[in-house]
Amino acid sequence: MSEPILGSIDLRTSQGAFHGSRHALLRKGLTGLPGFLLMGATLAPVAQNWNPTPKDNFPFSYYPMFSEKRSDTYVVSYLVGLDGRGNRHTISYSFAGSGGLNQTRRQINRLIREGKADTLCRSVASAVAKEVATPYSDIVTVQIVTARFRFADYFAGNKTPMTEQVRASCRIARGERTTEVGP
Repeated sequence: MSEPILGSIDLRTSQGAFHGSRHALLRKGLTGLPGFLLMGATLAPVAQNWNPTPKDNFPFSYYPMFSEKRSDTYVVSYLVGLDGRGNRHTISYSFAGSGGLNQTRRQINRLIREGKADTLCRSVASAVAKEVATPYSDIVTVQIVTARFRFADYFAGNKTPMTEQVRASCRIARGERTTEVGP
């Protein structure tokens, strides 16, 4: 006849298999633990959003740049060039200073605050006067402008500012000295 079921099982082998599966389970748990901890470290700072005085600190940031309430409008200063027909052309920030966009934008804002928009205008006009590529070669006047934009309108395609103030204006005389026009 057939031998009994219990007699056909080698207890040494089955205990080893149990020990092996327990070891595999432990290994999987230890492998997943760093991922779980990283996920917790990423999500934990979000609780700062409900704190009356949130603390933002590297590497545990609560991402205030995404969660902070913003105004409906934004004020920005920038460079405008007018060609001989009166068409407007935005002049690259790189004509106003060396460095990245944000660094140069801060320099432009500082010069305007200090009442030196005319100095900036002459400097930009001098640099634009040396350009031979269009649209820069067609520009006859440089303006330093501060404008207020409504976010919803701007991102819907309406790039016209709500308000605009010309801080300085300079004519470009190619091959001659640049002259200030006035705001």
